Amino acid sequence: MTMPRALSTTIPRLFSLALLALLAACAQQREPGFYDVPRGDTASDARHRAQGDAGTVAPAQLQFGFGADSQKKPASESGTGAGAENAAGQPARPATPVKIPTELAETRTYLGTVACPAGQQACPARRMTLTLAPDGQWRARSKPLDGTTATASMGCWHLVSTEPVGIVLQTGDQARATLEFIQANVLRLTRMDGQAPLLESRLTRQADIDPIQELASQPAEACTAR
Repeated sequence: MTMPRALSTTIPRLFSLALLALLAACAQQREPGFYDVPRGDTASDARHRAQGDAGTVAPAQLQFGFGADSQKKPASESGTGAGAENAAGQPARPATPVKIPTELAETRTYLGTVACPAGQQACPARRMTLTLAPDGQWRARSKPLDGTTATASMGCWHLVSTEPVGIVLQTGDQARATLEFIQANVLRLTRMDGQAPLLESRLTRQADIDPIQELASQPAEACTAR
């Protein structure tokens, strides 16, 4: 009568041991960290870019720029890397980077109502949208408040002062406007086409970037942020 009891106790134990051995074998087939899938974010994106993976972009990031600033060649192709040499065979010195004020270090769009210049009292006020890119380019849209057709223009901006930060907008050699930052996100228009506005005109930074798409097909000037 003792033999059936021994068998009934031994069989479940053998079954449990076999099941544990099978699970252990399956677990060994998974690589370490198999279930630890990293989430894409700005930090991981930065690491990928530092390692040369330019195709990885965090979903929440916005990339925008007018000119070739976003399409720079690697140092090994542009001849300015550590291994580059000048005509005399000596190692080339890297170009001194231009120090751009924080207010101009990223692409931003500003919007505001611009009053008539002092010499044109009959003209209507206009709604002005201005986008500045850190590579030295600017684009603007001017829409008169009387309902007439909006116009768009583009060119290069140049730094004219640092306290406060001031810039001049040019198209070729023609100065179009002069502005200065009265706050980090607020621009004041000081001159338009050589004339001061009748009333103080301010442009405020917008949350979204406006690329002024009506100018996308026109060739951009070769600008240098300075």
